[in-house]
Amino acid sequence: MKPCVGVSMNYSQESSGVDRAYLDSTYLDFLFDSGAIAVPVALTEDAECLNGQLDRLDGVLFTGGLDLTPVLWQEQKHPQARLVHPRRQIFEFKLYEAAQKRRLPIMGICLGIQMINVAHGGSLYQHLPESPGLVDHGGEGRTTEHKVRLDKYSRLYEVFMKEEMVVGSCHHQGVNSLGESLLAAAVADDGVVEAIERPDYPFLLAVQWHPERDMDNPINRGIVECFLRALVMNP
Repeated sequence: MKPCVGVSMNYSQESSGVDRAYLDSTYLDFLFDSGAIAVPVALTEDAECLNGQLDRLDGVLFTGGLDLTPVLWQEQKHPQARLVHPRRQIFEFKLYEAAQKRRLPIMGICLGIQMINVAHGGSLYQHLPESPGLVDHGGEGRTTEHKVRLDKYSRLYEVFMKEEMVVGSCHHQGVNSLGESLLAAAVADDGVVEAIERPDYPFLLAVQWHPERDMDNPINRGIVECFLRALVMNP
């Protein structure tokens, strides 16, 4: 039986006043193509409804999006920050907490890695282009490539058995101080953390880049396959 993966949804309010919950189709497509069933997780304030959705899931994927409010790590908002809708932000942390209580396998992409890091008490760079000495991380729809170094004690290193690899990069924010109980699994040459894991948890892997956008890349394919194995093996 195919594993079911809950996919966190984006949320916005249209100029007409209509609220809209939605997903980029690439998140659904890469899960379907990888042999999983993608299930959008509806934003809700009702704990019973949230748990009812989680009852049907084997794991959760936290997707990309706009920026978290820096109030979460006691900073003022940078002029270049574009904040996610408050409803999504609140729900995302609740979903993460509920998934952890169930010990479900968790994967994060882009905003996903940032949310997880902040949930563990970490902070974020609000606008990487203004930080001197950093490599070009892309952003604003522009993708670049750069190297990352893998921690030899990480799951990523076990999968690829490489000390370095090249990843796509398209983000203007990123992990700054690392959250409690997290491991910096991959770090760019400038010190910006590009992947995190939680060693004391059954499976938690989050990356700053977008593997779903280039599944022909063996690195991205390997990361997704690692997540899918965790779904099948999770009791």
